Amino acid sequence: MTYFKKLIEEKDKTITLSHQKKDIDVLEKVLIDLNNECTELKENFNNVTYLLDLIEKHQINVVNEKTKNIIAGETEHLSIWLKNLKDIFEGLYKTPSKELSIDEIDFIKLEIPKLNDKKEKLNQQIRYLNNIIAKTSILLMDLRDESCKEISKGDNIVAVTQKMVTKFGDKIVGTYIFGRKEIIKFLEKTFKINRINSKELIDLLEKCHAINFKIDIPENDVFYYYKDYGFADEFVPIIGAWNINY
Repeated sequence: MTYFKKLIEEKDKTITLSHQKKDIDVLEKVLIDLNNECTELKENFNNVTYLLDLIEKHQINVVNEKTKNIIAGETEHLSIWLKNLKDIFEGLYKTPSKELSIDEIDFIKLEIPKLNDKKEKLNQQIRYLNNIIAKTSILLMDLRDESCKEISKGDNIVAVTQKMVTKFGDKIVGTYIFGRKEIIKFLEKTFKINRINSKELIDLLEKCHAINFKIDIPENDVFYYYKDYGFADEFVPIIGAWNINY
């Protein structure tokens, strides 16, 4: 079993078990880790593609033999290998093809199959990760919906959001704190819950992007000065809106 497949299986078990235990915090952490890992894989994939594009200029014919994957599963080893190749290949790109030495041509012939092999494997790994990210997102949304129903005594996320739209429209204009207080008061009154539960519910709505705060930066770059409040020498925009996404 390869390093990556073993890693995916371990994460998949964690995801399934966390969903069974209704552990939202664990699933949220797993999803963050998966997205970070996918971003890193995509960056390496783009770097491999860049190197292949660089060396394509010389039109060196390479027999696509099956090559041993000499790079270990750990991503940091791959990143170091690609960085070293980048420095070499950018130099070779600037060299006219007819001026390449025999050693340089042999080096290119040696590295191209490795890059093609790594590009194929990275593409496969990204597809695997995207599938498990989609699965995790669905399971997490399911648990958040269940949690929302428990807190609101029956309403899921969509129903809560729709009631907010009926009350506020699609946004609440003002500062972050003002809008948050208005939403919390609304949740307490509408669902007859206490301050702790209303805070838990607004955090849940924000995490699943049912609501989000967006700063309104003025076109004329007018900002309010907050020196008196301890933000030394900083200009901070204070107006924005809580968007209610429905």
